[in-house]
Amino acid sequence: MEDSTEKKERRLRLKGDTGIWITVFFLIFISLIEVFSASSRLTFGKASYLRPFISHSIHLAMGVAVMYVLHLFHYKWYKLIPVILLPISAILLAYLSFSGSGSGARWIDLGVFKLQPSELGKVAVVMAVASWLSKLKPDDELSQIKTFRTILITTVLFCLLIFTENLSTAVLLGAVVYVMMIVGGISWKRILALTGVVAVIGAGALVLMLSLTPQAMRESKFIPERAVTWQARIKDKLQHGTEVRESAFEYARNTAPEKPQETHANIAIATSHFLGKGLGNSVERDYLQEASCDFIYAIIIEEGGMLGGLIVLILYMYLLFRIGRIAARCREKYPAYLAIGLGVMLGLQAFVNMSVATGLFPVTGQPLPLISNGGTSVLVCSACIGMLQGICSTLDREKAAAQEQQPGVPEVIDSDDTFDNQ
Repeated sequence: MEDSTEKKERRLRLKGDTGIWITVFFLIFISLIEVFSASSRLTFGKASYLRPFISHSIHLAMGVAVMYVLHLFHYKWYKLIPVILLPISAILLAYLSFSGSGSGARWIDLGVFKLQPSELGKVAVVMAVASWLSKLKPDDELSQIKTFRTILITTVLFCLLIFTENLSTAVLLGAVVYVMMIVGGISWKRILALTGVVAVIGAGALVLMLSLTPQAMRESKFIPERAVTWQARIKDKLQHGTEVRESAFEYARNTAPEKPQETHANIAIATSHFLGKGLGNSVERDYLQEASCDFIYAIIIEEGGMLGGLIVLILYMYLLFRIGRIAARCREKYPAYLAIGLGVMLGLQAFVNMSVATGLFPVTGQPLPLISNGGTSVLVCSACIGMLQGICSTLDREKAAAQEQQPGVPEVIDSDDTFDNQ
């Protein structure tokens, strides 16, 4: 009797998906090593070279605590989070936009901590959209109109508040919500209409951006100051095909000094070979801006080689696979949509960061989830993992309870609002 009790208590301490826990702690371990290795530029001329590493370690420890606390709750309690977080993040984003701190400001300095409202805003919107989609009745036109309008207004509002300080985050949020609406049962006529409108607006904005001169953009009252940076990055990427046909000497002399981030990231990857230079032996970390954040994947490849970069890629793919398994297990719509939304958000963020580091995408400010140095981003990613584990542990508890009540009888969910009934 005592043995069975001990086994039950042991199982209760191991909540959620074991594969996700193992993957997350592998990513955290890689993060500690690579942030320590990539922080030399941050510590140049400062008293302590350990300060960035200690700060990041504290953020990761706080993130693990957030994961643990959130994964203890039933997923239905997560519906309360966007009710509080949506208005707070909207106010903070509006404050950044109108405080006079300058276009492109991303953080609010709280003294001991720098808060990035866009990170809060994107997860709040994803959670709210999951809740609204779970109430959608696909065959009811009135429900379709109400849900689509609510999601569209909220997403557009937050994307507008975010894009002046972080265009890539606004685009990523829009993409995640778009996927969630397709999966969540929004009618195809609305999806196609939205796709057409976004395509026209996006193409028009791109043509306008490429046709205006930087000076004209700076003088315009209706164009954000960071649009000049966006223009330069897009033009650099579009012109890359002609640049690579130049000799290495001409490229280094004419182009590399104007694009130090891309140049040093490319050098880090090109000199890595298969096994890399070894942990702590990065050379480009001393020259690469944001080596511990936006371009940490380039440092991982430089030190760990193509093998190290492949291992990190496989870890993220496995994490997405396990998240997909959680979504597939859900009978109710809300946890399924929440798992899909959070999984797509983490996956897209990782893909964009790795694509930027390897030169596939223009430079953006997306950190590598659970690896890049950061405060708000680490806590938000940790909260996402905690909620995913909370969904999984709730499903496990419900399954165990059903089996105890009726041994040998499959679990039955007597809910009209089920994922299978969509």
